[in-house]
Amino acid sequence: MITLEQYGVKLIRIQQKDIELVRYWRNQNTIANYMEYRNYITPVNQIKWFNSINNKLNYYFIIEFENKKVGLINSKNYDSKLGFSEGGIFILDKNYLNSYVAIYSTLCFLNFIFFHLKISKKSFARILSNNPRAIQYNKQIGYKLMPDQNNVENQLYELSEEDYIICGGKLNKAAALLNPDHQILKYYGEICDENLDEVNALLIKTVK
Repeated sequence: MITLEQYGVKLIRIQQKDIELVRYWRNQNTIANYMEYRNYITPVNQIKWFNSINNKLNYYFIIEFENKKVGLINSKNYDSKLGFSEGGIFILDKNYLNSYVAIYSTLCFLNFIFFHLKISKKSFARILSNNPRAIQYNKQIGYKLMPDQNNVENQLYELSEEDYIICGGKLNKAAALLNPDHQILKYYGEICDENLDEVNALLIKTVK
């Protein structure tokens, strides 16, 4: 398990005990309607899904803010040869939809990936073309629509490290000003086979 903290948010990697909560969130129409897979997810489906992502190439985190579990953020299908993975995020708690929680969580996660883990040069995200809010949000971070995606329903966006340094840099400065006591990224957890070697290497340093 690994936990990330910055700007008042805590990202806690999901465990078996969390999957029913995630299944409940994922089955809500407010979330499912903006996902490529929109069928009802059964407990059996969820167990199969968890078993398929509980490994070193996939990282799904519960977003915790003000001691409440409010959403999920992830990086999946990491390709070690090409150095990229696909990201995603949703906030379920209506009280935090219009807050800074999503942006704080994204900054925390991407700061860890690009500036601490340092194994990825790009991140990808798939966004439904009928989800303007998510499109605007991701563009703010630096994601750009890939070529030949205008007429695709589930569009592919790319974020380069260079674009994140520019766009994310401005957002990080603003977030740091709003959270002067929580601007330093912290990470900690257990060394395990479900982590990349690079993740375990960072965790070893935190316990020395």
